[in-house]
Amino acid sequence: MGSALGRREEAERKERKAREARKAKLNSKANLKKFMEYVQQRNIEKVSRFLEKGLDPNFHDPESGECPLTMASQLEGCAELIKVLKSGGAHLDFRTQDGITALHKAVRTKNHTALITLLDLGASPDYKDSRGLSPLYHSSMVGGDPYCCELLLHDHAQVGCVDENGWQEIHQACRHGHVQHLEHLLFYGADMAAQNASGNTALHVCALYNQDSCTRVLLFRGANKEIKNYNSQTAFQVAIIAGNFDLAEIIKIHKVSDVVPFRETPSYTNRRRVLVGGLPSPRSLMRSASDNNLNGDSGHGLVQGHGRQGQSPVPSLRSLPALGQHQQHASLGETHHGEVPDSSLQSTGSSRSSHSHSPSLHSHLHEGEQNVRRAHGHPLGHVPRGRLSVLLMVHTVRL
Repeated sequence: MGSALGRREEAERKERKAREARKAKLNSKANLKKFMEYVQQRNIEKVSRFLEKGLDPNFHDPESGECPLTMASQLEGCAELIKVLKSGGAHLDFRTQDGITALHKAVRTKNHTALITLLDLGASPDYKDSRGLSPLYHSSMVGGDPYCCELLLHDHAQVGCVDENGWQEIHQACRHGHVQHLEHLLFYGADMAAQNASGNTALHVCALYNQDSCTRVLLFRGANKEIKNYNSQTAFQVAIIAGNFDLAEIIKIHKVSDVVPFRETPSYTNRRRVLVGGLPSPRSLMRSASDNNLNGDSGHGLVQGHGRQGQSPVPSLRSLPALGQHQQHASLGETHHGEVPDSSLQSTGSSRSSHSHSPSLHSHLHEGEQNVRRAHGHPLGHVPRGRLSVLLMVHTVRL
């Protein structure tokens, strides 16, 4: 009896060792490199063959730091490839070595197909990267076609993600002049009064970076132009100090009676059950294999005044401005941050698609602008600047 039990245990041990040896051989560096090449080539047949043999698709490419799913999410016509990887064991929240998920990659490359496929497969629109930033935050930075932004919001993405400097999605949209992204954010409940670590609201950011279109949208939807930053400056004063006199005039002549609130309500998909209190951070799930820098949420990226303090665990995506521009912004208590190093990532200003879930403001905004200018005796397209030169002297003395 004892000898038979011993022989069975010995056979199981040998079978286990043989299985581990086959797995090690299958997941060799050469095979993983070949697998990544097949993913990049969108060779679904060979990718499926590797997965059926038991290859683990959750690994980092030693050269690029990418994982198979993040690589696939950047390719055109990638829906079937993503589905094959998911059915083969790929984790939807697996991060690259830079701490980016496939959902972030899809948003940053403006890949609608990949974004829709990942969301359909159950990916959360609130996955966080290594800086604690959501795909919606990245969409507000990179701009482009606002459809990705709208898809995330329609899929219950939470608005109000805060970075290490207190900036939210609405600040980034205004910083980069992404008007349609701003419209979607406001329609889905973004806080126009939210202040960053310098006390600047989205209107202050518009005033600093001379984003007149975003300024008009904010004022049209009811932004409070009297809020002061931590240097006791209103958005009007910031515009004057920054030398953006035309924008300052837009703020100055705006009246409360010009505000037109949203009359529609946001629409959401019914396929996702919203959890009370929000979704848990992926960092608390101890999936550290995809990001060694994630050790939980405690004390990470928090800024005073927003319930967040501390520093980002990885270098931020920030680029240095020109020397003169940096000095001017520093005097206003604001610095560049959270920017994408690639300067080519600008808003295309493309028209809203027919499937849009948010109302368009352009026709109402243009009509309201004309009425405001006629009421003050200003011809369209012309803003008087004589009074602003006097105001500049007054505010310079006060500040």
